[in-house]
Formats: sequence, structure tokens, C-alpha cells
Amino acid sequence: MPVWEFSFTIKQFVLDFAVVSVLLIAATMARSRIPLLQRFLIPSNLIAGFLGLILGPELLKWIEFSPERMGVYVYHLLALTFIGVGLKRTGGRTVGAIHIGFIKVLTFVIQALIGLIVALFFLWLISPNLVPAVGILLPLGFGMGPGIAFSIGQSWEAHGFAEAADIGLTLAAIGFLVAYITGISVVNRGIHRGLTALRPDEAGTEFVRRGFARNVPLGIGSHNTFSSGTIDTLTFHFALVGAVYLASYGVVMGLAQLLSAAGLTNEIPTLWSLNFVVANLLALGTRKIIEVRSAGYMIDDGTLRRITGLMADLLVAAAIMAISLKVTWQYVGPIAVMCIIGAIATYFAIKWPIGRLFSQYRFERTVGLYAEQTGTISSGLAMIRVTDPEFATPVAQDQALGSGAALALGFPLLIMINLPLVWYEGRLEGYFTMAGLLLLYLVALVVTWFIFTRRTAGALPGIVPPTSGEPTA
Repeated sequence: MPVWEFSFTIKQFVLDFAVVSVLLIAATMARSRIPLLQRFLIPSNLIAGFLGLILGPELLKWIEFSPERMGVYVYHLLALTFIGVGLKRTGGRTVGAIHIGFIKVLTFVIQALIGLIVALFFLWLISPNLVPAVGILLPLGFGMGPGIAFSIGQSWEAHGFAEAADIGLTLAAIGFLVAYITGISVVNRGIHRGLTALRPDEAGTEFVRRGFARNVPLGIGSHNTFSSGTIDTLTFHFALVGAVYLASYGVVMGLAQLLSAAGLTNEIPTLWSLNFVVANLLALGTRKIIEVRSAGYMIDDGTLRRITGLMADLLVAAAIMAISLKVTWQYVGPIAVMCIIGAIATYFAIKWPIGRLFSQYRFERTVGLYAEQTGTISSGLAMIRVTDPEFATPVAQDQALGSGAALALGFPLLIMINLPLVWYEGRLEGYFTMAGLLLLYLVALVVTWFIFTRRTAGALPGIVPPTSGEPTA
């Protein structure tokens, strides 16, 4: 059942919340006492998630929870987190988000080409019965996430690729592990080299290293903008987040009905998977209306940061606990090779353009986008939060809106990946046709991106304009 239609009892919800809460407390205690966790600055939410994954039903089975329900929480918490990010006072960031959208689609295409080449190599030299479509699942599992990988993989089963859905989930699980394990290693190295907004001297303090400290000045987390006799400030801000979420749910439901009426029912799962983008846009619009009505004094950015931090902690822990460790042994060889090559290529496909385009927060953008393009948007958010705990930089906002830009730019890709099985019925010529179209699409994408960069140079602080004769992508 799709996560947006999944329902369960209030008792299950409360017990799941209690389990995640205990894991978060245990993780915080572990971070304060274990030097290895302090050295790599591994946040409590990541520790809690991996504790749940190890102790839960996928491995040791010592604690009970449903990974499927955790996936549902991730879906809704993601939208709620980006509502909190969008409601904070921000500037215009459309240009930066579109650049991020270009990088995302570019990465999808590179992952698809790598997967296809590896699969064809195994077909010719090692496994003559292998279905080459396994390679096309790489961008679905890595870049687009388990929901889309499972959904499209399931649709391919009707065209003769019986293991497609399970392989899609396997690739998504590997992508999650790549995102978190590689991501935290890269983040730790970046902090100690001074590449992040979090300085090495700050990272070395007891407060940051252990997570808390005695006898240090306490920071101010939020301010009261309402009289508690009327409504608690925290209650009002929670209500505002809830109201925006209800509006976004209604908008997505209305768009889904329009798609259904137009006969485009296959596109409805993609629309629901981008619920967080709609939520973020509505939050930005709500903040704009509040400012125009001169009512901005009611909104406290500190309180919004506390709410966003709560949502992000629960989101990251639940996202790791939702990982499914299914393995399709027949395809272990090609899966291992294309995951290794794909993970390396994805890193450089992101690092190079970000280094050329942006002058600010290059490291945070690179590590956040890498974690998203190998895991999901929640993985990216987790890595960004290590170096930007308050989401004070524009990185998280650009990454959320970049998903909307990627949807528009990447629509042809969603058609191309279905060509070999749906239109060519699995014949080899279908894979060659797809590879040729991917190369043409890649060239068109780079040319369009170059033109866009030239026309918008200087529109956003932090964007490096292209120099004459020197392409930016």
C-alpha cells in the first residue's frame, strides 16, 4: 500500500513514538560516553536509527516495530520538516534551487548510463540470462528513493522482470547505507579541514563533542510571541505548521484527481512522493502573506527552528529504522559493481558543478546532495544538519525546491527508462536505443544549463558567473 494511503491505530502510533524516543535517549547517552562517536561527530538521530536497525526486525529482532510504519512516518515528517524550513524568514532562492535541480537530473542520467553499461557487460561476459533492466534500477534506487524504485519495479514485473521490485528495494537500501556511512565520513573530514560552516575549534569543544556540557553559558532557543494566558507560543507555531500541512495535502489530493481525470493515473504516485515540495512552497507563500500583512511579529524563528529540529531528529531515526535489507542473490554481482562505480561517479558529478557554480556553502551543498542522490531527501537533510544544526543556511531550502525543478527537467527520463521493457518488450535493441537517447538528453541538459547559468549570473548571491569560453557544467 502507498505510504500516503497507509493507516494504523493510535496505539501503534504512540508505541512507535515511545520506541524511537527510548532509542534517541540511549543514542544521546552513547554519544556523550563513547569517544569514537564523538570523534566522528555522529549525531544522536543517526545512532538511534542504526540502533533500531540492528536491534529491530531486520536483524536481531530484540525490539518490535514495523519498518513499513516507519516509512509512513518518514513520508509525513519530511513534509512537516520542510514546512518548518519554509516558514522561517528567508530571501528569494529560486535560481539556486534550479541549479540544484539541474545537478540532480544530471546525476540521474549518469547513474542510468553506468547501470546500463555494467548490466550489459555482465550479460555478455558472465550471466547470459541476466535482465539488463537491472542497470536502469540504479537511478531509481539511489537517486529517486525506495518508493519510486518499488513502484516502477513492480510495474516491470508484468513485462517479464519478476525480481524488479525486490532489486529496486535492495538498491535503495544500499543507497541508504552509502549515504549515511560515506556521508558522515566526508562530513567529519570536512569539519577537521575547515571546509564547513562549523569551524574545527567549535567541533573540538566539549559541548559539541559530547552533545552537552556543564557550567557553560546556555543559548536562547526561542522567544515568546504570545501571552501564555491566550495560547502558548509553541502551540501556535505547531498549529501553523499543521494548517500548512493540511493545505498541502488538499492541494496534492486535488492535483491527483485532475491527473486521474486526464487519464494520467501512472503519474499520481510521483505527485504524492513530491508532497514535501508542495508543502515547502505553501510554507514560503504563507510566510510571505504574513509579512505582507505586517504580522511577522507573531512568528518566532527560534521556535520554528526547535520544531524543525524535533521533526528532523524523528525523521532521520525513523528513516534508518525503515531500511529493508532484502537481497536478490542472483543479481549480487552486477548490483555490487554498479553500486561501487555509481557511488563514486555520483560524488564527482555533484562536487564538480557545485564547486564551479556556488561560492558559498559548497561543502554543505555537496555532502547534502550526495546523500540525497544515493539515499533520499531525508538522508540529505541528515547530513546537512550535522554541519548546519539550525538550518540557518539556504542549503536545505534549495535542496527541497530543487526537487521540484528536477521533476520538471527530469520528466523525459521517466519516459526513457520504461522504453526497453514496455515498448521493446525486453529486446536488446531497446537498451541500445535508451542508451543513445540518454546521451542526447545529457547533451541537451548541459547546453540548457549553460544558457540558464549565463542568463541568471548575479541573480543570487553565492552563484559564480561562467567566464567566456569556460563551460560551467
